[in-house]
Amino acid sequence: MNPDEAQSTLEHGFPPHHESEEWIGAKHIELTDLAGGCLMTLSSAAITCFLLTLNGALVLALMSTAAAAGVEWVNGERIGQFILFAAPISLAVGQWMMLDTLRRILRRRKKKPMHELA
Repeated sequence: MNPDEAQSTLEHGFPPHHESEEWIGAKHIELTDLAGGCLMTLSSAAITCFLLTLNGALVLALMSTAAAAGVEWVNGERIGQFILFAAPISLAVGQWMMLDTLRRILRRRKKKPMHELA
């Protein structure tokens, strides 16, 4: 049944289009839910930027140390750029996987009663 052709809002379960401003599909989004989602997205982006900066500095320091130690392949332009690009991203993905695992472990431990943990 088309919601616009229904006789009342009870027949289709959706309010008329002119009565609601914040409807996306059939779900009403609260402002606090929207702000919480935006906050989580921004915090994830900030953490990822921090991890990428830290990882980039670490990889650059390791490459400089390897070049000073006489490792020849580090001085190659193509391989050096690939490592400087791929290694920080790979490290960030691994770090996020570790954070997710840690969060899952802590959440599981928080849900269990204390007598089951011993």
